[in-house]
Amino acid sequence: MIPAKISTKERILNESRRLFFEKGYETTSIQDILSALDIAKGTFYHHFQSKEELLEEIAVQFAKEAHTAMQAEIGDLGSEGTGLDKLRRALIVARNWKKGKAEEVRFLLESLFSASNLQLRDKIRRKSVDLSFPLFASLIVEGQQDESLKSALRADHLTSIIFDLSDALGEKVAFYLLGRSKESEADIYDLMLSYHKTIEDLLGCPEGGLDYFSREDWSELAQLFKGGGAVSVPSLEPLPLVANAG
Repeated sequence: MIPAKISTKERILNESRRLFFEKGYETTSIQDILSALDIAKGTFYHHFQSKEELLEEIAVQFAKEAHTAMQAEIGDLGSEGTGLDKLRRALIVARNWKKGKAEEVRFLLESLFSASNLQLRDKIRRKSVDLSFPLFASLIVEGQQDESLKSALRADHLTSIIFDLSDALGEKVAFYLLGRSKESEADIYDLMLSYHKTIEDLLGCPEGGLDYFSREDWSELAQLFKGGGAVSVPSLEPLPLVANAG
């Protein structure tokens, strides 16, 4: 079978993703991309108005890949398990996906958590939420119907509150992983546990229903994202419900 032809836009995205990862977003110029692909400047601007728009597309691409992995896992479960079980599995898949792409995710954190990209980060966050919101809301509805989640609050309201909490925690985690936080590894871990417990209470699931992760798990992840360790075989234990924490 003849492989499908890759579009020019896809070529630009793939090559830019590689260059940003290898050289860094700030130090990669549009000319670097043009030279690597041997294309004219007009060809680039036909698809992307700026380097910022290109980064946005790459970040959304990452979010779509993680979302597709979660959907596939939930689809494989079918009617098996409760809504809480499926929510937990979705988190496991998201965690393991990010862990397997730790270096690329770090590049995104470094790019998006710079002072010059605040508006872009917010724009990407909104797109990521729009992508994941229906899946998590549907799993909460399912959990409420099978009574694995006891909260009587509206599922869409719960999802919105949890995503906001996760975004706030995700920012703190990101700054720590990037070495821009005065808090210690232990401080961040304790904070994660507090957020995690709050989310469990909001959902009305049994204590530990989303599963806590060990201090050792967090240390391994922190080392991995800081570039100090190799990727290990993904475990089946999830991190807390952190939608945007790298």
